[in-house]
Amino acid sequence: MKRPARWPPSDPGDLGAGVAFGAREGTFRCVGEATSYAVERRRSRRNLLGGGSEGGQSPPPRRHPVITIDGPAGAGKSTVSRELARRLGYRRLDTGAMYRAVALSVAAAGVAPDDEPALRAHLDGLTLETDGSRLWINGREVTGEIRTQEIGELTSRLTTLKPVRDTVTPIQRRLAAAGGVVLEGRDTGTVVCPDAEMKFYLDASLDIRARRRHAELTRGGVSMTLDAVRKEIETRDEQDMTRAIAPLRRPADAIVVDATDLTVNEVVERMLEAVERRRCCTRS
Repeated sequence: MKRPARWPPSDPGDLGAGVAFGAREGTFRCVGEATSYAVERRRSRRNLLGGGSEGGQSPPPRRHPVITIDGPAGAGKSTVSRELARRLGYRRLDTGAMYRAVALSVAAAGVAPDDEPALRAHLDGLTLETDGSRLWINGREVTGEIRTQEIGELTSRLTTLKPVRDTVTPIQRRLAAAGGVVLEGRDTGTVVCPDAEMKFYLDASLDIRARRRHAELTRGGVSMTLDAVRKEIETRDEQDMTRAIAPLRRPADAIVVDATDLTVNEVVERMLEAVERRRCCTRS
């Protein structure tokens, strides 16, 4: 299967763009080409997190906005972000899937999450590639292997660890920097892209989230009772909101969308209206 051919894209709406990141060198390279973009990690972190550039100058305005969608497990972020990106012609970045891919590699290597030296050594040798919908670890596509319950549990543990965050967060920032992208996760508007032009916080009642996740698991052939799914989501909520690093919280400037009684299309329409209002305000 052919992988994406270039990064950065010639236009933010180009869905074929991809990025590869070698953790040891801090290097982003064009997938499938010899050209590389060397990025000194300390400078990249300062510039992208702070929203500035060397010399204290602000970066030029983006042609297309960065849109973030955060929220708890089971709120519908994946489905909504996928449809919103499609309707806008933007790229989509599933930040949670990137962490799942890392978790899969850690499990396959037999590295214990609490063995920090071994974990850092593993991450240093890791290459993560994505085209927005598919993921490769060290050249092997893992898209279809990351949605198991075991990998989900390991992901929850790994996302609380600084070495993992220090590896993945700069990749996500670099992917979003050009704009024309929809990110979904739990810290995309607070940590990954605090300077995003549009931020949404998607929520729903616990009962609705449990029912949606149960239906999703059933369609995927995973057998769990609704009560077990509800308890799992409650536990995940507690972990996400109380972890020391990048906890789940609503960005102060986010638009809150309660999807409890809304269809996917109704949620997406509300978000599209908000994006269009911002465009009108920006033009005026």
